[in-house]
Amino acid sequence: MNKQPQPEIERDNVVVASLAVSLDRYVARLDGTVDFLEKYPLSDFDFDEWAERIGALVMGRTSYQQLLEWGWLWGDRPTLVLTSATDLAVPDSANGPFRSAAPTAKAIAEWSAQTPKRFWVFGSGNVVTTALLGGVVDKLDITILPEALGEGIPFFSVPYPGPMRIIHSVPGTS
Repeated sequence: MNKQPQPEIERDNVVVASLAVSLDRYVARLDGTVDFLEKYPLSDFDFDEWAERIGALVMGRTSYQQLLEWGWLWGDRPTLVLTSATDLAVPDSANGPFRSAAPTAKAIAEWSAQTPKRFWVFGSGNVVTTALLGGVVDKLDITILPEALGEGIPFFSVPYPGPMRIIHSVPGTS
């Protein structure tokens, strides 16, 4: 396979909302589980290369708790968890600052300004929708998986009026 560089590689400080969705637009099952993702190894998506360019993260509480269950992979990267909870567990391997904030675009914009590298808006449709509606996302990176869940937590928590345009599309390999 002839690999081409990802388009955003030219600009390191982009704010990217990146997530996987089912073919029928769900980011998780109704109970929040994402077991359907397990069929698709991260190595199939050049995830390690992509993740190396991440300087900081923002996510909701549910996504954060799932990452803790899977094992914290983000080392000392600054992480903002959009929640009103003040009693977040912080992984032993994390050396960077952790902070909680109400889920607002302003909180995302302020946090992303603190990193010179790519900033990842991670997790649920609610966090991504909040960031999109607030105008703080430079790039929306969606991986559409060939799974039809039938029901679940939708990608967009409320309608998003745009504008959007497809810049780059890569077909899957099998």
